[in-house]
Amino acid sequence: MPPETEARMAETLQSGFLAEGARVRAFTESIADFIGNPRAVAVSSCTMSLTIAFKLAGVGPGTEVVTTALTCVAGNEPIAMLGGKAVWADVDRETGMVTAETIEPLITPRTRAIYVLHKEGAPAAIEDIYALAKTKGVKVIEDAAHAFGAKRRDWKIGSKGDFVCFSFQAIKHVTTGDGGALFCGDEEDYRRARKAKWFGIDRDMREGRDVWHDDISDWGFKGNMNDIAGTLGLSQMAHIDWILQRFHENGRRYDAALADVPGVVTLKRDPADFQTYWGYTILVENRAAVIDRLAQAGIAAAQIHVRNDIYSMFEAERRPLPNTDWFDAREVSLPCGWWVGPSEQDRIVETLKKAVQ
Repeated sequence: MPPETEARMAETLQSGFLAEGARVRAFTESIADFIGNPRAVAVSSCTMSLTIAFKLAGVGPGTEVVTTALTCVAGNEPIAMLGGKAVWADVDRETGMVTAETIEPLITPRTRAIYVLHKEGAPAAIEDIYALAKTKGVKVIEDAAHAFGAKRRDWKIGSKGDFVCFSFQAIKHVTTGDGGALFCGDEEDYRRARKAKWFGIDRDMREGRDVWHDDISDWGFKGNMNDIAGTLGLSQMAHIDWILQRFHENGRRYDAALADVPGVVTLKRDPADFQTYWGYTILVENRAAVIDRLAQAGIAAAQIHVRNDIYSMFEAERRPLPNTDWFDAREVSLPCGWWVGPSEQDRIVETLKKAVQ
């Protein structure tokens, strides 16, 4: 642990206040300033952020969410937990993400939200999806767990949009040990989100007041961040530009090195976007053999997310998804973090070339 982080953590631990307080407020202000949206709510996990977003969007018994199966199950379990139904949209084979075209036929009067994953830090084609959502009167919930600092054209993911959910779990670009944040586009949603994270009570209104005697008009969660996590996050934010630049540079090096390799298909990426490349996803035939060959060389490659619709909890929601089937059978991600230096990246590329022969 760097000396400055150790000193900050010691100060927090010795302060006698470990719950949500000054450190969480400071961390929230830091990420809000970085993203460019003051309507930020720090929470205990990205899953909590998503759960709050679904709740505020009106997801409940008898409702539906148009979503993708190609994501972490944490993106879809909150739908079921709230009593809603996941309606699987197919993906674009070139990106692995849903599009307005795959979503539109699935929207019904029961639809309350559209779930969109910015896959491994690559921004989705979100403008068309928001245009569609507006005509249908539904909210868009963006899973940006891998996209903290990513830009769609000239604006950062989270700076606008209905609900944008970030992760600060242990292995993300910024870590608080575990944690997340919900960014809201609407002031009323922001007000409700602050209450939803803590039993339906706005903790920010506690100063000098006994809020427990205030009316609680709607239920909430125990989903707030604590000052230990906030302290770690603040220390991480001091290095965020360098961290993101290293991820991005590694991703761009893979783009160039793998562009014309036989047996490797790289994803379609918009050159106008700033992508955070949490993992570098490629498509290969005979994936298991390729992963095994890389593992023999000490290279940890894997499919980041197992498709959610294979789980029995979603058995009733299964439907044909031909593009998802195709993409899911070939997807594998290579290490792309700041710790992967140029020489190691060259070794990964050369090993991969042999593995796909």
